[in-house]
Amino acid sequence: MLRIIIILLVVLGVLAGAGYWVYQSFTATDEQEISKAAEEAAEVLDEDAVAQSPQSDLPVDTVGLTEGQFQVKLHQMTHQKIVATEKRGKIQMTPARIEEMLKILRANEGAYDEYSFYEDALTEWEQGKFSNAVDVHNTIWEWHNGTVGRATGFMTKEQEAEYVEDNF
Repeated sequence: MLRIIIILLVVLGVLAGAGYWVYQSFTATDEQEISKAAEEAAEVLDEDAVAQSPQSDLPVDTVGLTEGQFQVKLHQMTHQKIVATEKRGKIQMTPARIEEMLKILRANEGAYDEYSFYEDALTEWEQGKFSNAVDVHNTIWEWHNGTVGRATGFMTKEQEAEYVEDNF
């Protein structure tokens, strides 16, 4: 009887481990999704496939992320800098992540309606200037019909450090 219980526990442990592995394999984090999209964008940029703007009014295929997905990722990056009553989602704002977002953006020139807005925001961030984070957050929040979590200001350096420590 003890032998059967031990075998059952081992089988259950193996199944639980396998289930967790499958779950992790199929659940990409936001950061992984951005990195994958940036790789795809880099390939397209290397091929000069998007060197010119489209010559017609036909829709242009997006590379890596749809514009809506791009907006959500950009919005979630601002959470590291802003004060809001509620924040949904978080992506750490690092120089590498900003560069990845710029690659995705550049690969989608002509495909994203709000390209200039994103380019202005990310270019500022790339230079270490984050004074536009509240505006970027609230603009995207409004585009997505936000009802709670409007940014009301900037975190202090101490608040941001605590946010990063707690969330990343």
